[in-house]
Amino acid sequence: MTEQTVARGIGRVVAIDASQVTVELSKDLKALARATFEGAAEVGRINSYIIIPTGVHRVVGMVTRVLMSEEAQLRADQITLSLPAARRHLYATLIGTIEGGSFEQGVSVFPVLDTPTMLAAQEDLEAIFGCLEGDPPVNPEKPGYCISIGKSAIFREYDVLVNPDIFFGKHVAVLGSTGSGKSCTVATMLQSVLTTKGVNNATFVIFDTNGEYRRAFVSDVKGTSQSYKTLYLPSDPLESSDRLVIPYWFMNSEDFCRLFGASEQTQRPVLIEALRTARAGSSVQQGRDDFRDGLRRQLMTLRSQLEAQGKNSVEVFDVATGCAGLIRAKPQMAENVLGEAAEELLGILDGLAGIAKEYVNKWDVGWSSRIIPGDRIYDEKLQLVQMIERLIHSPVSMGVVRATADSPAHFEKSLFVEEHVERAIQSQPGTAGRTREYCSTLLMRIERYLRDPRFDFLFGPTDREWPSPLHPLATFLRDILGMPSGEEALSEQKALQAGELPFYDRQRNHMKERANVVIVDLSLLASEVLENIIALLGRLILEFLQRASDRSLSGIGRGEFPVVLVLEEAQNYIRETRQPGKSSVSRDVFERIAREGRKYGLGLVIASQRPSELSKTVLSQCNSFIVHRLQNPEDLRYFREIVPAIFEPLLKQLPSLPQRYALVLGEGVQAPTLTFMRETNPTPDSQDPKLYAHWVADEPTLPNVEEVCARWEGKGESDLEDDGSAGGALNEVEEINKDRGHEDEEIPF
Repeated sequence: MTEQTVARGIGRVVAIDASQVTVELSKDLKALARATFEGAAEVGRINSYIIIPTGVHRVVGMVTRVLMSEEAQLRADQITLSLPAARRHLYATLIGTIEGGSFEQGVSVFPVLDTPTMLAAQEDLEAIFGCLEGDPPVNPEKPGYCISIGKSAIFREYDVLVNPDIFFGKHVAVLGSTGSGKSCTVATMLQSVLTTKGVNNATFVIFDTNGEYRRAFVSDVKGTSQSYKTLYLPSDPLESSDRLVIPYWFMNSEDFCRLFGASEQTQRPVLIEALRTARAGSSVQQGRDDFRDGLRRQLMTLRSQLEAQGKNSVEVFDVATGCAGLIRAKPQMAENVLGEAAEELLGILDGLAGIAKEYVNKWDVGWSSRIIPGDRIYDEKLQLVQMIERLIHSPVSMGVVRATADSPAHFEKSLFVEEHVERAIQSQPGTAGRTREYCSTLLMRIERYLRDPRFDFLFGPTDREWPSPLHPLATFLRDILGMPSGEEALSEQKALQAGELPFYDRQRNHMKERANVVIVDLSLLASEVLENIIALLGRLILEFLQRASDRSLSGIGRGEFPVVLVLEEAQNYIRETRQPGKSSVSRDVFERIAREGRKYGLGLVIASQRPSELSKTVLSQCNSFIVHRLQNPEDLRYFREIVPAIFEPLLKQLPSLPQRYALVLGEGVQAPTLTFMRETNPTPDSQDPKLYAHWVADEPTLPNVEEVCARWEGKGESDLEDDGSAGGALNEVEEINKDRGHEDEEIPF
């Protein structure tokens, strides 16, 4: 051993199992400290690291327990005496291995009994934590651990670094009891990424159910931030020009069934059929579908006749001329459905009809048996059969793909119940009256949603229809993903009233550059639709990224446009079901994202104060965890079942963690670490109330009750100006508060 190694020695291994070692500390350690060449170091501090040399490797253990017991000695006269000396043992969880200068989680080579144990040297700590200062430029293809989220609580000179590809790409959960610092941790994680040199194209979408993240990322009242490039989407209906609006036709059939509470037996089939016919839409689209279906049926009949032996030529002549007549009767429709193939098909049909007529005049017999290869009739037949096969089996060449019940195609809500639902009721087996009776509650729920002004953001104003603008889904997705305006022309301003579909206004006027953070403020949404709206947004983003994985279609490959969804208070809409047979649309969507999202570049940040209420599927798919103080026994038990058993000793400290401290573990961080989280600047609006300061204040600040209530009642600024009494009261309260000199204070983490 070198002199430096001896100086760092603290004891020897006396017990080993698959995850832990027991170290007997040296008797010459009179105090739990050791003087080394790098200065004095504490021995046995919880969450510190020890090093156990094992061949060419150095096994790293994390201290979880220190124990002192009395030492007994048996003398020759068989009398046992208790001596003043004591045996001291240290227990450590094996977390990884250092080979050369690099650290890897996991242990493949275990130490043996009597192996000497040492304190971690500076070079060991640099391998465990990594080092930001003086590092070479980060390789974008293999970034490694390059984003700092805080400092080690034990070794304050070292940053706790995460690998962004793993940390965000394979999902991370931020857990902790209320007031433990979760919101600040989420904010500082995102701020750490956005302030990293060279990061310009990140996309974070925050589903903010408490309305607390605007303060952390937005610097002005218009909802934009230069420092973090933020787009803020409020759910307040009075924010007409900026508010969140999601056109109802973006929902699929499952969304409608869940929202309207359609029962499985009768109501669900009726609703799905009504959606199918409504999305098929206008008489033009319906006529196109009818034309395509009729032409396809006749072509399939003609194909059967051509392939049959001994078929009478008169029948072939009739069907061929019938097809040609259908095309000539509706030339514009034929061009819309068939495109360039219309003229080619018409020429073949005319030629075939002429040949069939020739056979009728000459022999009046079946023709198929008389055709031989090389005959022009044979060539005409073969060419037609091949074209028919191509048209029948390729829906693209027979016109645009028909809208289904799930297609995000526009339809008019005013006609939905009166026309499409009624038609669907009539088409169901059995008596229409009985079906209508079974659907009466469904019809009542649909009417309520369409007429309730709380749902204007989804179904539009009750007094008018939303138009069908150009590229609505593409414009909405660009907006919700913070993408700049595309090259495709948007609907003209006169086609949409100002503020009617605000995402069009933003794309026209504001979105000239990419927004790195999109805050979807859902705090003022009606609670009965919160799950449905969050599920709809999550599903649209996932399905867009799935479809964008086709390079020939989108120009990018799978996972090349990464997006991270931040789910605040996730236990409210991704609950673990405890009632058999009861499902949740939002849980289904986010369980699917948790399982499949990584393939398409969609990551999750799950923030929750009640992990025991979270879906076990979603939580178990998270590869990294930031765990603040957890005190509820049920939450602690539930979390222990999710993480690997090797971390069990580390989790015992969770109930006693102070604010801003968190246990960070998982694949996204170099090593399990007790972390002092990075300072948040600015902080989210989630600070604890200062009750006592208000109680003892001589002149406490009072709220503008009239303004709050007026906005609650749905009155805008013009309404307040017209109301003289309210305006006077508001001005009076404002003057009182101004005179008292109360100003917003900087809120610490």
